[in-house]
Amino acid sequence: MKNYKNKWIIQRVSALILIPLLFWFIFQCLSFSTMEYSQIIIFFTSTLNSFLFLIMMLVTIIHAKLGCDNIIEDYVSGKKIKFISKLTINFLFYLSALIFILSIMKVSLL
Repeated sequence: MKNYKNKWIIQRVSALILIPLLFWFIFQCLSFSTMEYSQIIIFFTSTLNSFLFLIMMLVTIIHAKLGCDNIIEDYVSGKKIKFISKLTINFLFYLSALIFILSIMKVSLL
């Protein structure tokens, strides 16, 4: 994605999406301390909670990928190192997304 305007907009929109989701998740994490294991499993098997958690995690890795891409573009000058860095970031992005999706599907199907 060479269009820097679109990257900038996506990064700002993802940050705005993350604000309420992170407050929701922090509130839920505080309540986890008083819950038993079975209650936490019930929490994550809820469709709404698992969907919100999945959205939060996917938007987080999209936001992080864009930030890392910006750092690579701005501060790495060697073409070979830049290529390897971007390849590694893309691989980790897709691997993380796959792991998040599969994990949420497995927990929500319990």
